[in-house]
Amino acid sequence: MPGDALRVALNLDPGAHALLTTPSAGKVYRSDAAKTVQSQGVSAYVGSDACLEWLPQETIIFEGAEAELSNHFALHGNASLCAWDIVVLGRRASGECFSRGRCTQKIDISRDGVVLLKERTEWLGGSRMLDAPWGMGGMSVSGTLFATLQCDQHMMDTLREGLAELVASRGWLPAEWGLSQKRDIFLARYLGNSPEQCRKGFIWLWSQLRPLLNGRTACPPRIWNT
Repeated sequence: MPGDALRVALNLDPGAHALLTTPSAGKVYRSDAAKTVQSQGVSAYVGSDACLEWLPQETIIFEGAEAELSNHFALHGNASLCAWDIVVLGRRASGECFSRGRCTQKIDISRDGVVLLKERTEWLGGSRMLDAPWGMGGMSVSGTLFATLQCDQHMMDTLREGLAELVASRGWLPAEWGLSQKRDIFLARYLGNSPEQCRKGFIWLWSQLRPLLNGRTACPPRIWNT
């Protein structure tokens, strides 16, 4: 029998604006002996002149889980999008690593049927990739932020300097941050061990990008304070 599946389906009519988040971290628990796959994801249709901000809290993948995470966004006309996905492998605070299990993450963004971004990442419990310097480097948290923006070199430098100042001023744990422009998509990456610090860094980036995205200043949802 198929495993549990959680789907969020969104449909924004032309001209609509929506900021959506989640009240707490998502969790994918250990699978059964048959390694039944559990899946969760978001599928969004964003009409012309509409703007979607999909800003969920992190997803924790328990050791032994068989998880499939999907992010599918179909944009139309001049629709805009800012979203992120934060994946936590294991529960290190409870002494749990990710020596068993599998997690697949998919990110798919298109505009009028033309692919803008298509990524697929797979983490295998106990694999060399989790510790290798070309992979996770022993870290347990991977975050990706993506927005339909074209940032010039000056803006990229400003964001990098501002993010570095934020990290230094807060005394955060060592982590890798990266900002890049991939055609029409702005990308931010985090690789470290703190989902909270990843989320706070992404919130800062979102606060800088939002006026460019939809002309509005950032107003963090009150639920983030609970």
